[in-house]
Amino acid sequence: MIRRRTVILLGAAALAATLGATVAVIDRTAETRTGVDAVRPYPTLEARAGDVSQIEVIRADTPITLTRTDAGWILAERDGYPVRTDLVRKLLFDLGQIELIERKTTDAERSARLNLRDVAQKGSKASRIIVTASQGETLVDLHVGKKRESLSGGKPMVYVRRSAEAQTYLAEGELDLRGGPVQWLPREILNIPKSTIVSATLTSASGEVLSLVRAGEEFRIVDLPPSRKVTLQYSVNNAATVIDKLLFDDVRSAEGLDFSAGLGGGVFKTKDGLTITLDFGAAPAGQSRSVEPWLRAGVAIADDATDDARKLGEAARAQTNGWAYRLSSYDMDRLHATLESLTKPAEGS
Repeated sequence: MIRRRTVILLGAAALAATLGATVAVIDRTAETRTGVDAVRPYPTLEARAGDVSQIEVIRADTPITLTRTDAGWILAERDGYPVRTDLVRKLLFDLGQIELIERKTTDAERSARLNLRDVAQKGSKASRIIVTASQGETLVDLHVGKKRESLSGGKPMVYVRRSAEAQTYLAEGELDLRGGPVQWLPREILNIPKSTIVSATLTSASGEVLSLVRAGEEFRIVDLPPSRKVTLQYSVNNAATVIDKLLFDDVRSAEGLDFSAGLGGGVFKTKDGLTITLDFGAAPAGQSRSVEPWLRAGVAIADDATDDARKLGEAARAQTNGWAYRLSSYDMDRLHATLESLTKPAEGS
């Protein structure tokens, strides 16, 4: 049996170790916060945000170029598709607020461990941010590396390096550089309320036509053969309402795509006067790394459309005109629904 004295001694030792670790964390946090005078490397950026004409986020694999135009911010790598301005404003604000709180290494190999190797070098995991003013002045040129958890649970921290210098720093502040180019974009293609959709006609790449019509709260398959029955009503409804909150995975200009190849599509009608046409086009050989087709959306507005439907249709038309989209595999399956995929043999057939 373990003696009471032994238990007390073990408990005291554990408590001492815990207190020691806590003190070490507090001391390290204090050293990080007070051992070096905090410096904001870009203190005037917030005031000059209106002068910014371009932001580049350069990585070893994918460059991102955000450019200001008279109509707003656009993404060069996606044929000038409009960018989410809230993300641009936040990035510029955050760059102006970051503080260098601790000097780190100047050694190239150690810098690489912080993901601060120059992006031009092979194997770099850094992101380089270049912010340029309208007159060509460089306002920011910064390599951004690993994030580090705040020891005190406070502000986020990240390792950074001015691109022209070897000195690296631990910086306090948030820098959201997103992922790939598409993550800077508003990804909505269409948002036609499913409650307004009354019919959908889907055509597969093989030419098979599937007609769906509203029947109360559900959709039914037109001319369903007696030998077949619906496998899952949800799947039928899902195929008929694909234009409700439809998002893209990628986007490009529709110019140069071939929409005459008969790759299928869909026509959706609403009770208040809209007709939405979706069709697929192929990129010329050598222009695309994927064989997946690109989707184009057309919006027709009936003369007797309601005012709300007309406003919605005009907004959707302005948003989609001239653009082509890649869909997720989930939404592609919805658009490619067929009689066979939505039904199964009826009992006894």
